Amino acid sequence: MLGWLCVVLLAATANAALPPTIVATTRITPELRASLTADYTLEVLVIPHDGDAWSRLAKRVTGDGANWLLIAKFNDANDKLTSDKRVSVPFGLLRSELRRQIIRSLFPYDSLTDRGWKHVVAGGSGIEGESLWAIAEWFTGAGANYVAIRKANPHQGLSTRKGDVVLIPKELLAAAFGGEAEGRNAPKKTAEVRKSEDDPIEHPGSDANVADLAVETVAAGQPSLSYERNAPEPYAIYRLQKGEALYSSVAIRFTGRVYSEDVGDVVDRIVQFNSIDDVSKIRVGYPVKIPMSLLLAEYLPPDDPSRLAQETAKLQSAKLARRARASGLAGVRIILDAGHGGRDVGTAHDGVWESNYVYDVMCRLKRILEKRSSASVSTTTKSTHVGYRVPETDYVEPRTDYEVLTSPKYDLEDPTVGVNLRWYLTNSIYRRAVRRKVPKEKVVFLSIHADSLHPALRGAMAYIPAERLVTGSYRRSEDVYLTRAEVREHPIVRHSEEESLAAEGLSRDLAESIVDTFEEKGLKVHPFHPVRDSVVRDGREWVPAIIRYNLVPARLLLEICNLGNSDDRKMMTTRAWRQKVAEAIYEGLVSFYADRGGHRSSGLTTAAK
Repeated sequence: MLGWLCVVLLAATANAALPPTIVATTRITPELRASLTADYTLEVLVIPHDGDAWSRLAKRVTGDGANWLLIAKFNDANDKLTSDKRVSVPFGLLRSELRRQIIRSLFPYDSLTDRGWKHVVAGGSGIEGESLWAIAEWFTGAGANYVAIRKANPHQGLSTRKGDVVLIPKELLAAAFGGEAEGRNAPKKTAEVRKSEDDPIEHPGSDANVADLAVETVAAGQPSLSYERNAPEPYAIYRLQKGEALYSSVAIRFTGRVYSEDVGDVVDRIVQFNSIDDVSKIRVGYPVKIPMSLLLAEYLPPDDPSRLAQETAKLQSAKLARRARASGLAGVRIILDAGHGGRDVGTAHDGVWESNYVYDVMCRLKRILEKRSSASVSTTTKSTHVGYRVPETDYVEPRTDYEVLTSPKYDLEDPTVGVNLRWYLTNSIYRRAVRRKVPKEKVVFLSIHADSLHPALRGAMAYIPAERLVTGSYRRSEDVYLTRAEVREHPIVRHSEEESLAAEGLSRDLAESIVDTFEEKGLKVHPFHPVRDSVVRDGREWVPAIIRYNLVPARLLLEICNLGNSDDRKMMTTRAWRQKVAEAIYEGLVSFYADRGGHRSSGLTTAAK
């Protein structure tokens, strides 16, 4: 008996060691891959960033850093995370948007209707498809709900076959798939999308067709998108979901356009391309065709050279990013810049000047850093009348008395000269810090701005330097520059490919830390891609000069809100909100330099005392 038991255990162990058969797989981001296995498991693997912490990885993929304990246990790991091994993450823990993306990519015929989620079975062992238990786990969070799902599908057996259509009733759905809590994350309803009747899904037909389409869409590697490459003008197809608008869910999301005129132009192009007569009558599930020439690189087919190059650069930059540890920001040099100033007031709406209000936020952040941390703080500009004083009033008086702190100083008369002198000054401060043995990873540059985007958008957005757009050299040789000591000491700026890649990775980590703290504090964040490596405007792509020619490895331009949105504008004119923004940036900086162990170190707590 004992011998038989040993044989069984050995056989079980051997079987357990065999990797599951993969039915379909998709790469959602360069770091995250999901697969459907033959035993009805959704396997999610994440590549940690170099120097990552469990809590940071958990925050990035689940939305809650506290989930690191569950993820570590799921991987039979200790509290130290290494970047040389993929991490398995339970599907049910993922952020809602990631779960949606995975499902839509692996199951391209799925759709959300008024009655619930229609799932088209596409995988499994042999002729059988997913079990009702597995389907219940994916879409409701509890396998036991298979009983209710079977009741809603009276002609469906306990086992499924490829091509079966299974309805998961709306009252059972998790928030990620249109359940009752979904309204918190779904786009607002607009005149462009009207309530429609239950949108019947076209039955995919034969098992072979389902498998073929699944492979094609999985190869595309993008949620909700399929591609037609043989058309005279190649295009992608996105099916509108309930509550989605053409301008936000398509134009802004997939093309990266955020400025009103650009969004309008793209919507007009899409309307014309699709021969849409009335945008107010677009039904749920309408297959919107998007010319591929408009798509962001990350939404192109996976074998597109532009997408491959961008994903490769992102992976390389993450590996080269070497983050330092600095409890309480000890030994860190922080260079602060407030956008615009002088004759250039930046964005102006209803008497709210960007230059004055972002300068107020910069001064608040400077005060917090100097009181609560051990960081050394420099600024690129200063008001000649109020200095760095923080007024305890909501309203900030219009001022144009700003100067760049070069030697000699420069009154901000010409905006272009002002921007160029700021990065020359920043580079000088950076070089002095390095000469004084400050590790280059412990120097940070932060330029604070407020955007003017499409009025439907709200929240913060960070721009970082894309390696592909900053590598090379640059110089200015006009007299207005050469009269400044900071320019004369190093008039030419050079970025090698490796330096640019490392800067992109380090800057992305810094931006994500700050964006995370904005979300934790309840501050609005841009709904699509809050961290961007370039500006897309007027059909062009570029990196803002203030971070393009900057030598500081960890550098970003932070748009704290959209002054083109009336709600954001109203918040900007309250000192409590500006103080909250400054606190969030500070905590993001502390988190960026916190211990990279299993959880945030006491650096955050200590520094905040």
